[in-house]
Amino acid sequence: MRRCIDQQRVQLWFQWIHQLSNGATYYALEKQLIGDGFGRNVEGVLSHRHRMARYAQGKHVPRSDLVERAELKFPKSKALLEHVYWEIVDPEQDLTLHRSRWLAGLGAEVQRVLYRSRPMASEIMVRREKTSRRLLRRLESLGSFEALAATALLLREAQAEGNQALAYSCAQSFWAVLLLIGSTLPFINLLSSMAALAGDALLDHVHHQGERVAIKSAPIYLYEHILRSQCLVWEDMGRLAPDWKSWVRERLKLMRGNYGFDLLFALRMRRPPAFSSGRV
Repeated sequence: MRRCIDQQRVQLWFQWIHQLSNGATYYALEKQLIGDGFGRNVEGVLSHRHRMARYAQGKHVPRSDLVERAELKFPKSKALLEHVYWEIVDPEQDLTLHRSRWLAGLGAEVQRVLYRSRPMASEIMVRREKTSRRLLRRLESLGSFEALAATALLLREAQAEGNQALAYSCAQSFWAVLLLIGSTLPFINLLSSMAALAGDALLDHVHHQGERVAIKSAPIYLYEHILRSQCLVWEDMGRLAPDWKSWVRERLKLMRGNYGFDLLFALRMRRPPAFSSGRV
């Protein structure tokens, strides 16, 4: 599992760098970021080690010095590579041991959803909000990678408490947020593999009332295409403003069935009976 997580986070890191470089070639990026990757062989021919191609495939985790150099030229690349999300989705990482650090590593917008402050005499008391459908919807409306990490963390908490109904709701929110960010760079090129990883690690282990989450096998690019195409039509018709908040709001309405079809049904696939090889 750790190898898959490392592969995906390195690929996301590279996708972000590639995007900010305006699609520079591997050769150009390597020359820009890895000076010692170039040299001349014994015959005097200029050669390089094709490191960026390996990073693009997630085959190697970059060293810290390369990560820092890349961060100077391509801001926010380091945050994607080292985001707490990659620890949260790792089932081998202990929830109780790391929960406080994971919560602290989430962005300010998410913190405002997860915590509530109250004036208490001479000080301010900050408390966690209880996880509820209302809180999950507030996270969905953010439509961000931070919100995706938060829903994964809340899912792990619900599973640890044995609350399968809440875990199922968290899985639905995770699916919704993944579909939201899946239309944006650098996530769109990794959408299917992100769904598969999350399914293997967390979501496809959720069972509730005879049903199970099945995000790994869901045709997520089909759903993303439906959402994107419909929003583009509405934008052309003048019904939708060309900004991210408007897109998030309308996509959530589509997913929740407000317009006649429900894209959350991918999470409602029954476990087949033990004697059957089919899926009901």
